[in-house]
Parts: sequence; structure tokens; C-alpha cells
Amino acid sequence: AVVSTQSTGEDDTVKEINKFVKGFINFIQFVIDGKRETIRATDSSNVAIDDLADKMPEDSPRFNLYRYSHLKEGKSTEFVPVFIYYVPEGGTAKAKSLYPCAIDCFIKKLQSLNADIKLRLEFSDMADMTEGVLYEMIYPPDRETLLASFRDVVPAKRPGKRGGWIKVLPV
Repeated sequence: AVVSTQSTGEDDTVKEINKFVKGFINFIQFVIDGKRETIRATDSSNVAIDDLADKMPEDSPRFNLYRYSHLKEGKSTEFVPVFIYYVPEGGTAKAKSLYPCAIDCFIKKLQSLNADIKLRLEFSDMADMTEGVLYEMIYPPDRETLLASFRDVVPAKRPGKRGGWIKVLPV
């Protein structure tokens, strides 16, 4: 899949990516148009991390770029571009097969447009995408602290859900 083959769609998508790169917005959501085999921006704005889950559709995958701004050790604000592939448990098999096929080429295209992606994540349930999770993925704790935290964690069971998953993948 390409960013877009239609001139207005490509222009609009590239404009949104440029706004992201320059720091004017911190979030862009992309959809794959299966009929045209193109990727286009469907949403771009400034979004608080607590509101990210509200941006995700319940039944179809999405690519997302998110600029995570935060304080590290209380000193300075860091801005970390994160690529988030959201793939809900529901949805069509066709949609679920289109996105994995396009992900690597799309990330290369984003990087060629100077979107310096530092982290690539896959989520099946955006309720699992919290600021704490994102911070620990960027700045993992030492092994002993991590093992201790796993001993204390009991996964929450949500009615009617099998539970989500999170993957951290190389960029």
C-alpha cells in the first residue's frame, strides 16, 4: 500500500505528517482503503494520552502516530514519536490481513518524511494503553524491578473479553 495515489489524498496526508513532524499536532490516525490500496490520514489533532482509547474504532484496525510528551525524572519534557498499530479482536479478516502486510513499508515511508519513530507498539485493547505502560516501554525498569512488579500483578478480567495483548516490535 502507498500513502495515497490520489493527489488530494496524498497531499492532505503528507501535510498532516509534516504537521506532526514539526510538532503542531501530536496524533494522526491512518486507515487503509482496501479498494484503492492506499493509506490516508483520517484524524489529526492534539490528544491527551488518556483520550487515545476514545479515538480507536471498536471493530477495525488503525495505524496511529502519537507524540508522547512527558517529564523524565522531573527535569525536562521529552517528545517521543510512537507508532501504534491498533488491531481489535473484532473486525473482518480482510481488514486484519491488510494492515500487517503494509506496516513495514508504511513505517519506512513515515521515516522518509522525517517522522523519527522511536517505538513501535501493537495493541488489541486500547484500555491497556496507559501512560504508565508507554513510559515503561520507553524507559524499561531494571530486570529485578520488572520481575518484582510481575509477581504483584494480577491480570484484570473484564466481562465478555478474553483480554488484550501488547507487543513491542523493532522499528
